[in-house]
Amino acid sequence: MKKLEKTLQTLGIDEKQVKVYLACLELGTATIQELSEKSGIKRTSIYNFLTEMKEKGFFSEIKSKGKTLIIPEDPNLLIEKAEDNLKNVKNSLPELMGIFNLPGNKPKVKFYQGEEGIKTAYADLVKEGHPIYGFSDYEKMFLSQDEEFLWTIPERRIKKGIKFYCIAKNGPRGKEAKRLDKKQLRETKLVDKINFETEINIYGNKVSMISFRKPYACVIVEDAAIAQTLKSIWQSWWDLLPS
Repeated sequence: MKKLEKTLQTLGIDEKQVKVYLACLELGTATIQELSEKSGIKRTSIYNFLTEMKEKGFFSEIKSKGKTLIIPEDPNLLIEKAEDNLKNVKNSLPELMGIFNLPGNKPKVKFYQGEEGIKTAYADLVKEGHPIYGFSDYEKMFLSQDEEFLWTIPERRIKKGIKFYCIAKNGPRGKEAKRLDKKQLRETKLVDKINFETEINIYGNKVSMISFRKPYACVIVEDAAIAQTLKSIWQSWWDLLPS
């Protein structure tokens, strides 16, 4: 039930409103008092947000024998409305991206925290579709992140044909990654006596820096000059290292 409640909240209603809507679905048709008893939400609270929920299409109401009865909207209609909203956003996307990509002198910087933030950073690597040039410490990476998730990253790259050129710390995990290079569309060069702790990936006009120290953090910088500078540093290392 908790998962269902979370899903309904994505349609633009809060936890209390979700409980009232689910109570109404079970009852079919109900008075405010009945909804309050079924959902555990105070009548005064229901009155406060009832109009909003009717406007969003979750409820309609009828009068019967002097009473106001609340009727839940068919969940299928809610899906149709959500799809219409998504369609409208997609239709507006070119205009939104035009605003987002307006030229300017300042680099675009995004900061993320926690494990979900790191997942967002890895997703951006694949979304951009450019070859990736990175500094990696697989030893620290596999100690800090879920192994099953980490192995999905090369799978997503492979599907989009994105090659990863990696300078990695020499260690058991680094050697394991290198053994899988051909299978995982990667080229790895190992380096000794280095301690990265922060993974750096350069792709297109972007640079992502992922810290494997708790509470985990990631910064993505979008700037052609910064990306080019770091790519030049990476290239200098790459050219010196044996295959």
